[in-house]
Amino acid sequence: MPIDSRILGLYAALALGGPLWAQPVPEVVDGIVGVVGREVVLLSDLQGRQEQLRQNGVPITAAATCEELRGLLYERMLLDQAMLDSVMVDEGQVQAELDRRIRYFIMQLGSQEKLEEFYGKSITEIKDDFHDQVQQQLLVQRMEGQVSGEIRVSPRDVERFFKEIPEDSLPYINAQVEFAQIVRTPRVSDAEDSRVRRRIEGFRDNVVKGEKDFCTLAILYSEDPGSAQSCGELGLVPLGAMVPEFDAVAMSLKEGEVSQVFKTSYGYHFMQLIERRGEQYNARHILLKPQVGNDDLLAARRFLDSLATLIRSGTLDFGTAAADHSDDEESRSSSGIVIEPNSNSARWSIGELDQQTFFVVDKLAVQEVSEPAVITAEDGTRSFRIIKLLRRTEPHRANLKDDYQLLLQAAEGRLRTKAVDDWVRLKLADTYIRVDPAHAGCPFLRDWNIAGGE
Repeated sequence: MPIDSRILGLYAALALGGPLWAQPVPEVVDGIVGVVGREVVLLSDLQGRQEQLRQNGVPITAAATCEELRGLLYERMLLDQAMLDSVMVDEGQVQAELDRRIRYFIMQLGSQEKLEEFYGKSITEIKDDFHDQVQQQLLVQRMEGQVSGEIRVSPRDVERFFKEIPEDSLPYINAQVEFAQIVRTPRVSDAEDSRVRRRIEGFRDNVVKGEKDFCTLAILYSEDPGSAQSCGELGLVPLGAMVPEFDAVAMSLKEGEVSQVFKTSYGYHFMQLIERRGEQYNARHILLKPQVGNDDLLAARRFLDSLATLIRSGTLDFGTAAADHSDDEESRSSSGIVIEPNSNSARWSIGELDQQTFFVVDKLAVQEVSEPAVITAEDGTRSFRIIKLLRRTEPHRANLKDDYQLLLQAAEGRLRTKAVDDWVRLKLADTYIRVDPAHAGCPFLRDWNIAGGE
């Protein structure tokens, strides 16, 4: 009763974000194609997986459909066990994962506006749509971790695993790079900050005194593209969907009340609470952003130029400079090293780099530090960045010297697969499983002792 290792890979990828979320599958009459304990697999679930395969260029064959069905049944088995064991995931984890994926997909598409255009929805609506899916994926990941336990692989285990792979079956590794960065976001001048605050306080006074309409001001002046054309209204959002300062103000207001002006990382806001339902609320707000001037940009560039000079001279270590001075929170905590989110590794295939990074890294020699270059974040914020190329590997067959970490992960994966095999074998003995007879021809059903799809 072997469990294909791709099942494990699938859920590891999903837990890390995987490929871009597929656009919704056209609505069909739904039905149940499988039952595992208290959990069901819907026809729409299977069709969703088929659509993801199609978008990735994979032919939708009977074999591919059976593999997707097996993955869904395995997922439901984990969810059923999670219910029995009262395993939960914290809402904060769900929101953090949604935020991380949104950032990653915005980076892939180029801007928040392009992501919203892709789905035809605001960021808040996209997060609402995928909330339950991400919650389930995190729960599956947590249960899978409990099933496989802590896997420890020694260097000797990795070497033995590598030697067992036939030479002509060794994977071909594309060109890869490892790099670190220091990002400097220009600081807004005090004069600009004061100007914007005075302006939005004037708008608030106009609203409170009844001199101007909130909706009109939001449409004309708010710099939040996701809500401005809707009179600044956000729709019903759960706590944690917005930045903490925003949630705190919303939860302090009575329905209809207008807040004082407050500041978040996005700029200055004021809001009016429309309604609150438990830990969800709907509010309208106006956002004004202090703008960075040319002098502020030049100051950021000069700062990085000075750092780069000290680093090249050997006076300052790049990792130390990143930890002390970088404005990028994710890489700052790892001495500036940028982690590839799908693999959770420092290695990036050349084809996975965004254009802003590729054109800098492609020209660098190993250990070379770039000149400061402008980068544009998903919200349109411009910053300067210097990059140090730590390592570059050319296309090659996998080997122990260059690809030890990859082989370590593969060896661990084989052990996890065995642990999952053993767990599924035990679960099959006392779990009710039924599969629609239309899928009775799937070979894995015989492995699972579900003859004839029953």
